[in-house]
Amino acid sequence: MPSPTHLSGQTTIGQVLHLPVRSKTLSIAEAAVHLGLPERRMKLLTLLGTGPARTQTPDKKIAYRREDLELYLIALYEKADISGTEMTRPRAQAAANRQRALELIQVGSKTGFPDPDPFMMLATGADARHHACFFVIKVMALFGLIMLCISSTPLLRAHFN
Repeated sequence: MPSPTHLSGQTTIGQVLHLPVRSKTLSIAEAAVHLGLPERRMKLLTLLGTGPARTQTPDKKIAYRREDLELYLIALYEKADISGTEMTRPRAQAAANRQRALELIQVGSKTGFPDPDPFMMLATGADARHHACFFVIKVMALFGLIMLCISSTPLLRAHFN
């Protein structure tokens, strides 16, 4: 079989093929540990449609790519005007605890998780409150529309009688 350089007509020594690398996706619990959040907060962010970018696994479960989690972390720290070195210092100190918690998740344990990161709790709390406000307004508008449609007002009684 001819070499790739012979087929292309180029006289290069070799050719490097770049194959797409599929990054490992994390479950909601693993993503929460990676960010330093409780799993409940991660589920709330998912419900409200905020937080890091999400993907789906082939079995239609929500998953997160590590790159998206890191971009979300960087965005939160930039929003708080905290430098990159100040971001990495506390995350490096808690790295061993996060790794131990990820191992516990993989074996199915529900205990032994590290305490949540206070900065992440504050930053995601503000984000959750902001999106929850719009979520509540949408629910109230939908509820009001339903009540308007099913209520027996004098106008409806006069029209249908």
